[in-house]
Amino acid sequence: MENKKKILIIDDSNTALLLMEYALKEAGYISLSASNVKEATKLMEKHSPDLILLDLSMPEISGYDFLKKKNELHIDHIPIIIVSAYDSVESIELTRKLGAVEFIAKPIRLDTMMDKINICLKG
Repeated sequence: MENKKKILIIDDSNTALLLMEYALKEAGYISLSASNVKEATKLMEKHSPDLILLDLSMPEISGYDFLKKKNELHIDHIPIIIVSAYDSVESIELTRKLGAVEFIAKPIRLDTMMDKINICLKG
């Protein structure tokens, strides 16, 4: 059963991108992938994602900076789940203050990731 919800993955790791793309396609989601924030911004102009999976540590524009630009990018209504190895209490708290709805620590557990995505998209 395909639900056709679009999920944008923003991560500079090809391995992480491929892993998340595979899991999303298996679950019937449409996955859009960007290896940096500039690429993601262009994708968001063409496709309005239902959810964003965001890495924090990326070149040029970090995930933190992306979160700070939510208003400017007009994506306040899109849930953002952080997927990062920076899983300290401080990082998790900061991302939530900046508007992220969930946090998934790397290495990614696909079952946990899919559970959090499904919960976020139920509403």
